[in-house]
Amino acid sequence: MTVLIAGGGIAGLALGLTCHQIGVPFKVFESVTEIKPQGVGINLQPTAVRELFDLGLEDELPKIGVKTRDYGMYSKIGRQIWVEPRGTWAGYKWP
Repeated sequence: MTVLIAGGGIAGLALGLTCHQIGVPFKVFESVTEIKPQGVGINLQPTAVRELFDLGLEDELPKIGVKTRDYGMYSKIGRQIWVEPRGTWAGYKWP
């Protein structure tokens, strides 16, 4: 049996990597024909980072991302409305 994975985003590729590691055949289907920068950022919560660590990506993540120290909301003139620590700064074992 082959697992069919709809979407080549973070979740789809993580599932594909998991299937590969446990020896399950899989095929990823992605509608986008060309991968290109979108001009956006992705913030992963510590529990999601833990899963990526478990998939063996711990050494790769610092090469392609940054550790989020805190997360906040700001007004359109830059005034801080709310902020809270993230990752290891919030007491998690993972960034």
